[in-house]
Amino acid sequence: MRGTARASLAAVLAVLALPGAAGAEHAASYGLVASNANFLPSDPGARADAYRALHDAGVRAIRLDINWHDVEPPGPPLRDFDFAERDREVAMIRDAGLHVIGLLAYGHPDYSALGGLLARTPLGGGVPPFAVGAAHLVPPDDPRDFARYAAATAEHYGDEVIAWEVWNEQNEGWRFWAPHEDPLAYARLLCAAHDALKAADPDTPVVYGGVFFPAVANLPGMSGPEFVRATYRADPRLGRCFDVLAYHPYPYPFTSPEVDVPIRGSVLSAAGEMRAALPPTDRHKPLWITEVGWPTHDRSYGVSETKQAQYVARMQAATFAQGLPVLTWYTYGGAEDPTGANQEAWFGFFRPDGSPKPAVRALSTFTRVFEGAEFERDLSRELGLPRGRLLLGGRGFALEYLGAGERIVALWLAGESAADGQGPFPQTDRTRALALPVDAPEVRVVSHLGDERSVAAQDGRVALTIGPGPLYVVEPRG
Repeated sequence: MRGTARASLAAVLAVLALPGAAGAEHAASYGLVASNANFLPSDPGARADAYRALHDAGVRAIRLDINWHDVEPPGPPLRDFDFAERDREVAMIRDAGLHVIGLLAYGHPDYSALGGLLARTPLGGGVPPFAVGAAHLVPPDDPRDFARYAAATAEHYGDEVIAWEVWNEQNEGWRFWAPHEDPLAYARLLCAAHDALKAADPDTPVVYGGVFFPAVANLPGMSGPEFVRATYRADPRLGRCFDVLAYHPYPYPFTSPEVDVPIRGSVLSAAGEMRAALPPTDRHKPLWITEVGWPTHDRSYGVSETKQAQYVARMQAATFAQGLPVLTWYTYGGAEDPTGANQEAWFGFFRPDGSPKPAVRALSTFTRVFEGAEFERDLSRELGLPRGRLLLGGRGFALEYLGAGERIVALWLAGESAADGQGPFPQTDRTRALALPVDAPEVRVVSHLGDERSVAAQDGRVALTIGPGPLYVVEPRG
């Protein structure tokens, strides 16, 4: 696993070192933390401050929509691109020291018979919050038209973008290829876009658009792994059409990252499921998470802000240990939601008034403690930590990272069951005593929210109590 992780990370760092990235910071050694940027302030000054706040917290890239119907305005003249608005956004992102992952989406009503028809109806803008039925979400009749847009966008931005992601959650076909997903149509669109992108920008990775990992009960749509397998059945040579496979391992319902649920598995086990969906010849391709998050809506669904912060810290430590080089959070901010019915309004790391949730502190603490560190090994079994049980949770973690002159061990007990802490369900946090072997006479113990203390070793061990909030044990090494 360590070899795979470092090879994937080396590829990302090589991308970040391309000409044109001057002045922007590289990813930390453990990997690249990115963020979606939904619900940003509309005021340009406040918007720039928001990007800087993400950078200060440890984010190093923004997954940015560069939508087809926005950069090629509908109506005559066709084939006339206008990138001015997106240029301003890209400049703002880059000025904050952040990189751009470009999301190429979605359709265009002038290149789709159905999309054009919808555009002429009162519902052409779609039904919120997901714009279901919107004219601009309908894919083009001819993938070559999408490829032309992709090529023009890549030619325009060049080295300003570190990766091109083609479409988003295409396995939720009821939103795009109505009335249900179409693996063959997406395979054709991906391959057409890939060839056009590589002709325009051969060194930038092409990303198989992030699939929504779990299938949602009582709704159409394949699971992420099922859809990937279906696209390969449609085109057995599909591996030539992308460099990276992206996925979105949201937990529905919003359980902890580690708890195993029948059929779905866990947020963490999704990586193995996604890799297994690739044919053996393509399993070397990196996996990226281009969306994941927990809404802080604990009245009817979602989790508390306290839990969100714990899950952010745990996901970062565990995801990079799994060998995934890119982890992208959803999302920057929240929106006012007086009805309490809009799930989308609650995922943000920042509240609607711009104040940070505890998750921001969790992210910045991880960035500070793990800067320059790489995952080394999993000590969980060696320390006798529990493996956890289906639905009941209880898995213990001890993940060792090595940095410049330091050994860092991330420790926590994922005690949440499948019913704990969601919406109205009560939360019962479990703890466990642990004696961690160390070589130094004294170590620093840092909580996931940044509180620090020194702990002396007794007989080569440090006595700790671990629970749902990770502890980072930082030990100097010669």
